[in-house]
Amino acid sequence: MKPLARPLHRRLAPWLIAPLLVSAATGLLYRLGRSWFGLDRETGHAILDVHSGAWLGETGSLIYLAATGLGLLALCVTGAWLLWRSRARAGARRLHRIVAWALLAPLAATALTGLAHHFGELWFDWEQETMKTLMSIHQGSWLGPKLRPFYVLLVGGGLLALIASGLGLLWPRKSRVSAEKP
Repeated sequence: MKPLARPLHRRLAPWLIAPLLVSAATGLLYRLGRSWFGLDRETGHAILDVHSGAWLGETGSLIYLAATGLGLLALCVTGAWLLWRSRARAGARRLHRIVAWALLAPLAATALTGLAHHFGELWFDWEQETMKTLMSIHQGSWLGPKLRPFYVLLVGGGLLALIASGLGLLWPRKSRVSAEKP
């Protein structure tokens, strides 16, 4: 799996940058806005429409959420394999590794519960109690109203940090490229 994990991780990540940025930013904006800044419900629902891809219509939303959620899960699986099998290097890769270790479980749980909530509601007609439990895990409500925004800040901010540090790994540093030229 190791020879496959790194190339898969590196090829998949660039395609997920935009949807993961949108998802992280809108999740943070909604939860922090509602919890700390008095964001009204109407504006909050508009933000959630962007977060869930509802503005793309039912089919578009399903495709967007499936691609984003399953893509994040694939990054978690390949990233976990790399974390387990690879050694840490200095610089951006080390920062990427540290944040990835800390957020692997919360990111996987957030992706799984977000997918389950959306698809459970649309396709499987799951009971309201199941849907509430999934959303409680997704947004950290199980921590209580005071800690929930901090959980969202940790997961959303951490995902943004992973994206930023991952972008630094996509392009070779100038010093490495010029050192390799004869």
